[in-house]
Order: sequence, then structure tokens, then C-alpha cells
Amino acid sequence: MNISEAIDILSKEKSLGRTPQGRALSDYAKETVDATLVDDKNHNMNVVQCLGCGFIVSSLLVADGCPNCGAIDMTEDIL
Repeated sequence: MNISEAIDILSKEKSLGRTPQGRALSDYAKETVDATLVDDKNHNMNVVQCLGCGFIVSSLLVADGCPNCGAIDMTEDIL
């Protein structure tokens, strides 16, 4: 799934401050959701989901692991 297909999910994460699994987002995770949404040049890039907390974000922003919980296990198979 690419960013443009996941805009609704990302917008809900931002407005609720929670992952799709209900885990609270850190301030840094909220910033990465904002960065994902405003970077419209890269809306064709994939999103990934953290297997630890369920956070969904642009694959471009997870080089050091999940911005929310720090886990390194990510998947492109979004639930």
C-alpha cells in the first residue's frame, strides 16, 4: 500500500494520537505522520507497519526503526 492509499489511516493516526491497534503515539511519531502527509512528492512510496506497536508511516522514515516504539520489525502487509 502506498501513502496515497493510506491517507485515511494516517489522518486517523494523527487526529486520534493512536496507532490502529490503540497504542499511544509519541511526539516524535506524531511528527513523522505529519511529515508523511505533507510530503506529497513521495505519496507513491510504500507505507510500513510496525510489528511491535502497529504504527503506520512512510517507509522513508523508518531507517532507524519504528519512530514510535523503536522496534526494527516492520512489514508492508498492512492490516
